[in-house]
Amino acid sequence: MTTHGIYAIHGDHNLSYPGYVVLTFGIGHDPNHRDGHDFTQYANTPIARLNNGYGNQGTIPLPEHYPAFAQRCARFVAASRGCSRWIIGNEPNHSQEQKDDQPITPTMYARCYDLCRAWIHSVAGHENDEVLVAAVAPWNPETQYEGNPGGNWIAYFDDVQSLIDGCDGFALHTYTRAQTPDAVVSDDRMGAPFSDYHNGFRTYRDWMNAIWVDLRGLPVYITEFCVAGVPWDNANTECIQAAYAEIDAWNQRYPERPIRCLAVYRWAIDRWSFHDKPAVIADFMRAADQGYTLPVEVEPPGPEPPEDALDALTERVDELEAELHQQAAVIKALYARVQAGAVGLAGGG
Repeated sequence: MTTHGIYAIHGDHNLSYPGYVVLTFGIGHDPNHRDGHDFTQYANTPIARLNNGYGNQGTIPLPEHYPAFAQRCARFVAASRGCSRWIIGNEPNHSQEQKDDQPITPTMYARCYDLCRAWIHSVAGHENDEVLVAAVAPWNPETQYEGNPGGNWIAYFDDVQSLIDGCDGFALHTYTRAQTPDAVVSDDRMGAPFSDYHNGFRTYRDWMNAIWVDLRGLPVYITEFCVAGVPWDNANTECIQAAYAEIDAWNQRYPERPIRCLAVYRWAIDRWSFHDKPAVIADFMRAADQGYTLPVEVEPPGPEPPEDALDALTERVDELEAELHQQAAVIKALYARVQAGAVGLAGGG
């Protein structure tokens, strides 16, 4: 048993701290693409989010492409080095992540996730990888469906859990309403009909309490944390320090169901970028100086999978499908004979 820092940054960065780095990839859904990524170049433990694409491309593809996307995920994993944590998609209940404005219901996401998880676990050396359920967008009622006409995001998360065949852990998102320590610890609630839910950073508690009892204790990673709706001010307000202290307090109180990291969003690319905001970086580094950690099992290095491992798997799947078709034909013929015999008996009466 060793310890691991709970610190994380969303995006490739040049800082030194104990913890994780969250990276995203738009990999498409062509199962013939075989490119991957070398994660051994990072100083921090990587968490990789696998998207079909971004924005209107859809974080996961349309349902008819789920099997192809799952195979593409497996080929990406097989071609990569140094990563064992994979998030399947992002905020599927958020319209901006849905292709052509086609809603992704929990039933759809669960089917896609199950296929991806099965294919990734079938890759040699990745049988025990953590395939993580995507974070659901908090405070977002856009995806409405039968049984959830109000678009309740916690109900969406609950429904996903009820529909998946298995699970290795969860990604969560939580945000603060202002860049202040007070906003981090605020217990403000949403307005009706969502008044049971927190209206700020402590929405992470709503997610944690919504995890099914039999799934509690599985790895949980908060992979996005920033100020909701507005960019970071270049100011060390100690907001980030307060957020890590809050997560550490949760972990101390609930050691049986800890939060493994809190990823500050985002190092570069969009308007929440803070790579060029030294005061925000200082806030993060002061938090890292506190040395918040969790005990973790030491992960033994897995064997390097042979380059043709996935090809062999694909061939075996094809063989099994051919066998099933052959068995189906035999059963159909036997059924026809039974039916013919039944007709003959009826006629002989």
